[in-house]
Amino acid sequence: MPYLNLTGGEPWAETWGVMLFPDNEAKRRAFVAGLWLGFYPAYEKSGTGEAVPRSVLLSVMEAAARAVERDEIAYRRYKGLAAGDQLKVLFALAQTQSKHASWNAAARLVEWQSGKSRAYLYEARSVFLPVIHLWAAFILRDQRCHADEARGYTAIDDLQMFIVEAMALLQWAAGFKLDRKKAEPTLNPQTVDFWIPPPDWSPSVARLGWPRDGRLQAVSLEEKWVRRTLSQPPRKKPV
Repeated sequence: MPYLNLTGGEPWAETWGVMLFPDNEAKRRAFVAGLWLGFYPAYEKSGTGEAVPRSVLLSVMEAAARAVERDEIAYRRYKGLAAGDQLKVLFALAQTQSKHASWNAAARLVEWQSGKSRAYLYEARSVFLPVIHLWAAFILRDQRCHADEARGYTAIDDLQMFIVEAMALLQWAAGFKLDRKKAEPTLNPQTVDFWIPPPDWSPSVARLGWPRDGRLQAVSLEEKWVRRTLSQPPRKKPV
């Protein structure tokens, strides 16, 4: 399986690069390089760390020359969220009525909620499947960074808790399957190369008072939404 870069460079930027472009290394490098060029001048001016060697900066500038357009980044983010939303909803269904917790049911509910077509949602899930656990975990944490310096909880601590949450979700999905003959796990590491931390990576130990501790929040669905897994979403009228 491919490994996340959680120690070198800027780990949050590296993780976002993987989430947006899990299948395109050139685009991933260009995206991360663009972020580097944005925050490195402030980093160097602050004098809070070691200067980056000139050879590394030249490499970053070369990658940034193939910059990814903002519209493409926004498009990929929106589609990644559409994929992650399906896993989040499936996870919630499993906590509410596990017999309904299938990809089809989850896609149907997301179609109800978002108005996106089933074909769009299926494509989003297919493209972002190797990182769908990261997108779902991001949604479950309200799509934001929870860093709080006043509580001794840095952005790097938050990234590590985020990765722990995503891996907990992946582990759950790899073990959950419907009670049917020949049912497959929700996420199958035997057939998909999911992005995971390297084997020697160890997260920070959560401290008392931290806003996040790596545990997944309990989620469930209202009964009306469970019933909607059995009905078709309303179709948009042609304009």
